[in-house]
Amino acid sequence: MSGASLDLLHLRPARVEDAPQLAHIHLQTWQAAYREILSERFLSDLNGGVPQRTAFLAQAIAGGALSVWVVELEGELVAWASFGSSRDVDASAATGELRALNLLPGIWGQGIGTRLWGQVRQQLVEAGYASATVWVVQGNRRALGFYQALGFVAEPHTEKTVVEHDEPLSLVRYRVQLPQVAAEG
Repeated sequence: MSGASLDLLHLRPARVEDAPQLAHIHLQTWQAAYREILSERFLSDLNGGVPQRTAFLAQAIAGGALSVWVVELEGELVAWASFGSSRDVDASAATGELRALNLLPGIWGQGIGTRLWGQVRQQLVEAGYASATVWVVQGNRRALGFYQALGFVAEPHTEKTVVEHDEPLSLVRYRVQLPQVAAEG
């Protein structure tokens, strides 16, 4: 999938039947992105979580618990993002959150993630959010560079550690201001 033409991309809201492929995209993204950050055991353990992630995504999409958009390239799902209101206790109602942005490793660096973020950003703006946050695993230089290029800025004193698969993940929150929709009148 190298050298994909952005003209061949189709962005759309996710459907329940997309959930299995979205779970596999998540798995492949994490196993490639975190190969040098997380342990082999952690990354291997992700394989066993695919059925649970599939069920979670299917339920979330069906129930509208969060918004999920996908990218199709030549009819194949290659990327997805989930977003909604911020889950952070210190967030205002005007804060949205990019919860996940996953692209198959073979399409990294081709502008597809930026195009997907553009769609997510538009959805957040239309929903009335003034800013958006994203939690990034520290040490993930590729993700940090991507979000910084989009205007996200690290928020001071937001570092936290969560434990997944018995392994600590150090996270930091980034924020970007969103443009406001001009009131019609």
